[in-house]
Amino acid sequence: MDALLNLYKPAGITSRAALDAVRRLLGVRRAGHTGTLDPGAEGVLLICLGKATRLNEFLQVLPKTYRATMVLGVQTSTQDSEGETTATTDASAVTREMLEAILPRFTGEIEQVPPMHSAVHHEGKRLYALAREGKVVPRQARKVIVHRLQLLGFTPGEHAQADIEVECSSGTYIRTLCADLGNALGAGGHMHRLVRTAIGPYHAEEAVTLQQLEAGDADHHLIPMARVMQDILPIWMPHPRVLRLFRMGRFVKPKPFPPVALPEGKPPYIAVLDPEGELFAVAVVRRDEVWPYKVFGEHVAYRPHSIEEDLG
Repeated sequence: MDALLNLYKPAGITSRAALDAVRRLLGVRRAGHTGTLDPGAEGVLLICLGKATRLNEFLQVLPKTYRATMVLGVQTSTQDSEGETTATTDASAVTREMLEAILPRFTGEIEQVPPMHSAVHHEGKRLYALAREGKVVPRQARKVIVHRLQLLGFTPGEHAQADIEVECSSGTYIRTLCADLGNALGAGGHMHRLVRTAIGPYHAEEAVTLQQLEAGDADHHLIPMARVMQDILPIWMPHPRVLRLFRMGRFVKPKPFPPVALPEGKPPYIAVLDPEGELFAVAVVRRDEVWPYKVFGEHVAYRPHSIEEDLG
């Protein structure tokens, strides 16, 4: 079973538990997800099955969309409702207009300090493991991109609540964003609820639940690898002799070059389909050559570098 599954993870379980449930229900051994959701969060969790696990690096960089409810005037140890309250203040003076006025400051490329309760490494240990030991260590700010930040609703009061929608890059902490917004308003705050509504072109409305999988409703929710890559990369269906060369790890110099239009400013990867329309390989365009990057055959003969190098 080589495909992608758009799963709706319920609140109350870890992403690993959701992944294990999918493995059990579908009877697959090789599977992985493309980005953790905290236990208290719900929404889109992309599960790669079989050979599709090798597409993980392309799926991880897709933008993500969230809807969050934040509470102003209450700060917690984890920046969300799972943590202990560390400070309270009266947020009655905060208005909708005040919140809308600061949103542009948190849009575009911004810096975030990862929370202590996160999976970031520090000297070989996860930050959350250190936090459980009662330790707080210095963390370096990281650059993330908030493509869109919109206020959906606002309820004033001592502990005012706001509903926001965020479209952002991978690696963005929405609970940190909520806490930073609260601090900018002088009231502090934390994230009360989080729903991931989309990862790239995959939306919560189209996601399958664990209950549906348990009822045997899986087949028409499986997304073929070729369809996945058509949503992400330019498509090339070359002559079969090109596929034979790729299987041997050899490059080609197609004419015209490049063989397909490449989006400006994007990594130079293309999805290569066989005559039946199945995903045969992912290739990388370098100078006037096209090299196989990942071949979905008997073996991977050549792997020149990683996506991170091209993104850099």
